[in-house]
Amino acid sequence: MAAVSKRLIAAGVLLWAGVWTAAWAHPSPQSEVLLDSGQDFIRAELVLPLDELKLALPGGLPKSGAQGDADMAAYLAAHIRPVAPDGRAWIVKVERLRWMWSQQPADLLATMTLRPPAGAPLDRFTFGDDAIAHQVPSHLTVVALRSAPDAPSRVLGTLHYGQRSLEVSGADPRWWSGVGDVFRLGMDHIAEGADHLLFLLTLLLPAALLVKDGKWAGYGGARHLLVYLLKVVTAFTLGHSVTLMLGALGTIQLPEQPVECAIALSILFSAVHAWRPIFPRREVWIAFGFGLVHGLAFASAIRALQLNGGRLVASVLAFNLGIETMQSLIMLLAAPLLMLLARRPSYRRVRQTAALLSAAMAVIWMAQRV
Repeated sequence: MAAVSKRLIAAGVLLWAGVWTAAWAHPSPQSEVLLDSGQDFIRAELVLPLDELKLALPGGLPKSGAQGDADMAAYLAAHIRPVAPDGRAWIVKVERLRWMWSQQPADLLATMTLRPPAGAPLDRFTFGDDAIAHQVPSHLTVVALRSAPDAPSRVLGTLHYGQRSLEVSGADPRWWSGVGDVFRLGMDHIAEGADHLLFLLTLLLPAALLVKDGKWAGYGGARHLLVYLLKVVTAFTLGHSVTLMLGALGTIQLPEQPVECAIALSILFSAVHAWRPIFPRREVWIAFGFGLVHGLAFASAIRALQLNGGRLVASVLAFNLGIETMQSLIMLLAAPLLMLLARRPSYRRVRQTAALLSAAMAVIWMAQRV
């Protein structure tokens, strides 16, 4: 049993270290590509986060002006590679670049035309894209297709360091088409969204502890831990589900910067609470309230896909289910670790150290996002 306990503790330390490292290394959201079918060409609209684009370029972002735009157009043309079924490369041309420096996070918006070679079909090709991902292994690109100007878009899949291309065929009219890809996108959003994960794990640090005289006391037992986990995770889920749906439908829309700052603030609140109880027995309401904020950030990933109708509703449900699935897997790992660690005298130092690291990361994020 002692050997098993040591392995579980080591796994817990690795889990926390992995989340904190991801928090430091994952500063901005994924890229997005919308492929729009024309009569004899495909228009590609790209959104690339500048923080990660800078990491992918050896000399950093190009200088502003005509030469900088030309350098960036050459970079995109080299890393966006559509290929016909017979292996011939498509003709790629960058039509327009827009540098969105004033928004947070800052993005590059690029419009490109992709033309098939003579005799090649327009509705069947392999879309290759390793922009940013060729240098930043954690970077994710979501690819969607729209077959007509008024038609809903369909998520084709995601590209990353290990998968740099996907097959594109005519848009499937069925409303449930692409739901599986959106489900995986929801799982990836939690697995790679270090701020959401760090908030939840920090809030759960004292889950197994009792409160006495305004301080965290001893281990409260397995039942106390499981009830705490169930209440807090359920409240967080209800909170972000409400604003995810409302935000994806466009009922609620807030600028990204205050939402991202509020998410960092939620981590700071959780870290202070993990050090010393500031809202004992009210964690459910805190989880629900901050869940509303996190849901607004989740909704931005769905809005970027430009879905509507039944496909939008199905995608929101699939995305949320993906989030909950990954969340549940993490909780299944965290529960036995918390149960084991909370019984040890050394857990006080472990909890306080983790709380300090989370608070430091939250302060860094707030400074970046302001």
